[in-house]
Amino acid sequence: MNNVIEYIQEIIGHKINLERVGKEKLKNIPIYILNDYNIWKGELFGKTIFLLEKISPEHFTPLQYEKQMGLLEKKLQNPIVFVLPEIKSYDRNRLVRRRINFIINNKQVFIPHLLVDLKEYQIKPLQNIFLQPAAQVIVLFHLQRQSLNEMTYKQIAGLLQYPYLTISRAVENLFLLGICNTEGKKEKRIVFETDKKKLWEKALPLMRTPAKKKVFINENLPDNMVFKANMNALAFYTNMNDDGHKYYAVNHLDFLNLKKEKEIKTISNYDGDYIIELWRYNPGRLAVNNYVDPLSLYLCYKSTTDEREEMALEQLLEKVKWYEE
Repeated sequence: MNNVIEYIQEIIGHKINLERVGKEKLKNIPIYILNDYNIWKGELFGKTIFLLEKISPEHFTPLQYEKQMGLLEKKLQNPIVFVLPEIKSYDRNRLVRRRINFIINNKQVFIPHLLVDLKEYQIKPLQNIFLQPAAQVIVLFHLQRQSLNEMTYKQIAGLLQYPYLTISRAVENLFLLGICNTEGKKEKRIVFETDKKKLWEKALPLMRTPAKKKVFINENLPDNMVFKANMNALAFYTNMNDDGHKYYAVNHLDFLNLKKEKEIKTISNYDGDYIIELWRYNPGRLAVNNYVDPLSLYLCYKSTTDEREEMALEQLLEKVKWYEE
């Protein structure tokens, strides 16, 4: 259990104190549960919780865990979190679907019953939970270009030109964060809710600017790798005036390859003919008429405090056809 405690503390960034609860204090708990678990009591972010360390080799179904959690939370009047040994990812997903609190050492912490409280604290992992780049592309493509609803992973991989494994991991990321559901066993499909505006609003807090870094260069880059970005794109989509600089977005991996091949000789952080945004994903997957897509551009500016830019962002959303549907 010490390893589990260390893992939890590393994940949440806070110390957690646990004490083993003796059977004499749990007389109202069914004996079969006391035989299957060691029960620990502790406090997490001001909330009393009970951790149930599974010691029985017996396999339980998600439905059994759900019933046990309901029974124990009713008797103990506090959240229950199962501490489980290694289980298959399929079974973990089934626990997530049923919103069962669980911890698997060095693998996953899933405590949906505490998420509302957790957001009130300065927590390492929850401060920086974002969609994976490929997961963000999936959502943005679905919202702006073509519906991916009920498409297979293989179909999505072909459309977005990602490896199948990347799409599989991205959809799992979306599923675990509550952005989509999945169907099928042998050939899995992604399922989004039909209201795209609600999907955008749900996913927005989990999305981040695609731009990792901004640099200046003097060389022209291949046309198929660069897309007009920043103020150039904002002026294209809205009434915002361009500022005269040349901004381009490029996939950061493509940029590294060009640098390695010495197509780019000089990089500056301060001055150059072209201002290059290095993106976490390939902007070409979503681009419109050689400009970065409106929603990726929105994400680049979503933290702005400039009133003119805020007005331009409103216009950006108005340009997206789904927004008022």
